[in-house]
Order: sequence, then C-alpha cells, then structure tokens
Amino acid sequence: MPYMTRRVRFLRVLAGPLVAPLACIAAMAITVAARPAVASNPVSFYTVPTKVELRPNDASATEVVIHGAFFALTTATTYGDPRCGVMYFKCAAGQETMCRMQWQDIRAYVADTTTCAGFGTINMVGTAKIRDEGAPLGTPDAWDLGMGITPGVSVDNKCPPAHKLSCTAAQGDGGTGADTAGGTGGATGTGGATGTGGATGTGGATGTGGRAGTGGATGTGGATAGSGGSSGSDAGTTPPKKDSGCAIAGSAPGSWRALMALGLALVMLPLRRRRPRSR
Repeated sequence: MPYMTRRVRFLRVLAGPLVAPLACIAAMAITVAARPAVASNPVSFYTVPTKVELRPNDASATEVVIHGAFFALTTATTYGDPRCGVMYFKCAAGQETMCRMQWQDIRAYVADTTTCAGFGTINMVGTAKIRDEGAPLGTPDAWDLGMGITPGVSVDNKCPPAHKLSCTAAQGDGGTGADTAGGTGGATGTGGATGTGGATGTGGATGTGGRAGTGGATGTGGATAGSGGSSGSDAGTTPPKKDSGCAIAGSAPGSWRALMALGLALVMLPLRRRRPRSR
C-alpha cells in the first residue's frame, strides 16, 4: 500500500473520536456570540455627570451631590434604563481623603462625551436613591468606596443613551430638608373691629337777655336820662349794646310826654328872658 494512502487512512481513524467534542465547542461559541453584551466591570452605579458639588467645599468635603444621568445595576450583569436625577452621599468617618479623591475623579467626567463613570461594589446591587432633579435631598446615602471609579463606554449598552439624555442641573437642589410633607400654611387673620364714632358735644346754654331799665324822673332844667338796665348773663350769645342817655328803649308813653314838655320849656325860657318888662 502506498505511503500516502496509509497516512490518510490513519488520520481518518484518529479524527473520528474528536468530531463530537469539536461540534460542541462550535455550538458554545455560537451561543456566546448571540448573547447580549454585558458590563465588563458591573459596579453598582454608572453616571454621566453634569455637575458635582462637594460640600461644604472641595478642601474639607464630607458630602457630595451628583447631578446627571444614572443607571443602576439590577442583576449581577445587567443594568436598568438611564434617567436624569440627583444622587446625594455622605462619606464615612475616617475615609474623607479617599472620598474626596473619588468625587474629584467623577467631576473629571463632566466634560466627557463618550465615557460613563462607575462607582460602588462590583456585582452588587446598590441601595442608594436616585432622586428627582429639584426635589428635596433628604438624608444622604452612605458612600461606597468600592474599587474606585470605573470608566465604561458601553456598559450593557446603557452608556450611549445616557449621554443622549443631556440632563441639566436645576438652579436649586431643593435643600437638605427631610423627606417629609411640608407644613400647612397659617390661618388667615380676621380684620379688626370697626371703631364707633365719638359722641356729639352739646352746645353751650343760651344766656338770657338783660332786663330793660326804667326811665328816669323828669328833672327841672336838666336832661334826665334813665339808667340802663343791668345786663343779664349770656353764656352763648353776644351781650347787648348799652343804652345812651338820650335814647330810652322800650319807654312807656308817659315818658315821651315828659320829654316833649321839657323840650318846649327849654325853647320858651330864652324868649321870656328877652321880653321887656312893662312899666
């Protein structure tokens, strides 16, 4: 039998037992290729940060507020859909230096347009909250140093859509008040009672007029003037004018006759003095 014929037959006999294992290996390769891509470093959270606030300041920070897009680990290798929000953490006592270093590392990804920043423990579903942007922050979650900050480009195909969200930080983060309902507003005050008007003052009592004086007796030769009556008290009116000696107001008819007789006597007296005496 020629040499080449014997060699081909030997190879056929040798390859027979290996056909089945090779077929299984090929099938496994096809199955693995058909599975969806998974994260190579599945840490608890990934973020596309838009703003990273270290509180109270960068040098002595013990808390951090991260704004941006987040997606969280839901199983050992897969992640939920990304969404915009805020995460709020507090560093454990004694780990402040490491916390600040990691928070600064996350801040460096703010300008990155392709990579996501991962943090937390590998293959562990995190319990930290992804809060709504602008809502009260409440109580901070504990920061997990894990294995440091992990960069990711695909991350279960969640990183590209996270970048497309283009999340923006709110003007105010809502403060650090507790996650409780706000208090009710105060009751509306009632208006003051209307004041009553002051009592109307009474006018002063009207004074009574003075009594009229009586006419003077008729004198001889002289002009007799009646004395004026006394003036009465008048609290609320102007006092009457005084009567002159020649005007007698309210005199009786007898007084006028006396005056006329007196006037006639005064006229006739000079005439009698000029008449010559009869011899």
